Amino acid sequence: MRLSVVVNRRVFLSYWIIGLILIPTAISQSFASQMEVFLLPERDAAEPIFTSIRFVTLKYEPGSELSQIFNGKNERVMFELNSTTQGMEELQKSVNDAILKEKKSPIQLSNSTLDYVAQIRGDEDGAQLSYKIKFAPHITNFVLPSNSTTPALDLDWRSVVVQGPLRVTVPEYGEFDINYPIGPVKALFPDAAQKLMSVEETKNIFETPLLDYEEIGMPMDRWHFLFDPTGSQASAAGAGYAEEGGSNVVSVFSLGESSFREGTHAATESSASAPIDGSQVNIKSSDPPPSAQIQVAGFAQVKNIGGAEIAFVSPKGPSGTATATGGFPIQVLLILGGMMGAVAILVLIKARKP
Repeated sequence: MRLSVVVNRRVFLSYWIIGLILIPTAISQSFASQMEVFLLPERDAAEPIFTSIRFVTLKYEPGSELSQIFNGKNERVMFELNSTTQGMEELQKSVNDAILKEKKSPIQLSNSTLDYVAQIRGDEDGAQLSYKIKFAPHITNFVLPSNSTTPALDLDWRSVVVQGPLRVTVPEYGEFDINYPIGPVKALFPDAAQKLMSVEETKNIFETPLLDYEEIGMPMDRWHFLFDPTGSQASAAGAGYAEEGGSNVVSVFSLGESSFREGTHAATESSASAPIDGSQVNIKSSDPPPSAQIQVAGFAQVKNIGGAEIAFVSPKGPSGTATATGGFPIQVLLILGGMMGAVAILVLIKARKP
């Protein structure tokens, strides 16, 4: 009987340890993907979707000035913008300038759309603010010119951070700042916005850009790689891959899945505390952990060249290619060796100062 108990304990312990290993990788993130795109080298054009999500929590004293403003309020700001909206041309220029300055990337944005949603809920001792921005530009020029028949794709544009206010004209609210979290507060509760912006500690949080995708710039060797030799990815057909792609395979790079190899990903948080109108106010801001997916038509392998991450793409993977993150066969290394002879022009392009 004692032997049976010991064995059962060992079995239970084994399952418990296995569970600790598998559960973190099995649970999917509940947050929206912060960037997703399908890259078709033959087209040199794509429609990435960038999503910004943020939560801001205010804690204040019951009966305070902020409590009187926010208590019982439940307001939502929603609007859609396109390339004809006043201010969108300046937005696209700001993003293009940021990509060129920060990433030395040649890509260009055009025909962008933007969906903006913000919600403010308040009670007597606190308020919760949530933001979701879906930015969908049309991009070109991610295929870098080279003297090789193997397409080379620039991937550095993905992690752009747009600094400063970005003001657009919204019929219901007039001039509206879509990049700073203070935007909807200023539009709906101007007195509260003035108070929050009058103190440096809270002002810093309400002037932290929402269009910040720096975390997606995490090195590609920390992304999970999946090679689909059948080209059966559902989103591939929607990107025109089935009609135009010269390849019948798809490479998928995913960021956000925690594992021993790729590591863990945490939310980005900041907090502050300051007196406003004689009452203490605590504020906390949180962005979800990074989450993104890049699909490429063909077999893609990323190399870091001169500090730039470039994906070299071939129509199909060599025989024996691993279908998920892990060791690659010698054929892949030989192909990469041949590709390296064609990158001199790419290095010069990426190193050029704006």
